[in-house]
Amino acid sequence: MKVLKEDDNSFVIYFFDVKEAYSEDDKPQIIKIVKDVVLRANQIYRLNLKGFYKVRVYLNKKIGFVIEIINVDDISLNHALDLRVLVYFDQDFYIEVDNFDFLPNQKKIVCVNNKYYINADSLSKNEMISLLELGNVIYKTDLIDNFYLGKIITN
Repeated sequence: MKVLKEDDNSFVIYFFDVKEAYSEDDKPQIIKIVKDVVLRANQIYRLNLKGFYKVRVYLNKKIGFVIEIINVDDISLNHALDLRVLVYFDQDFYIEVDNFDFLPNQKKIVCVNNKYYINADSLSKNEMISLLELGNVIYKTDLIDNFYLGKIITN
């Protein structure tokens, strides 16, 4: 688990643990897992979450969960936490790195503004682990849509 503070009102949690492929039928189970992860992160990282939060969960079978937590209202509920969870299934995730040399051979790579992107689904588990330490996970559709501006390279 990795937690990044975006600003005073939002956090992103990367939970790199998927034991199975999830489907729409598993939504209640996913929401329970996400709530448990958020509560655990709140304790471990002392996020001091309380109030109402919108939670967006981006799911990918190779990487796991990316959980965006956005504060909607911080009215006092006796330190209670209320989460409204939205789940997005089968999202395309990319790994972004600065150095082309770190990327594996024989893979489709996109170059945009001197950054290199590779689709996470095309990576083996070992390749994924090494690249996650060196780069960033890109999961938002609006960022991925900009890839058409980039140059396609095969390493």
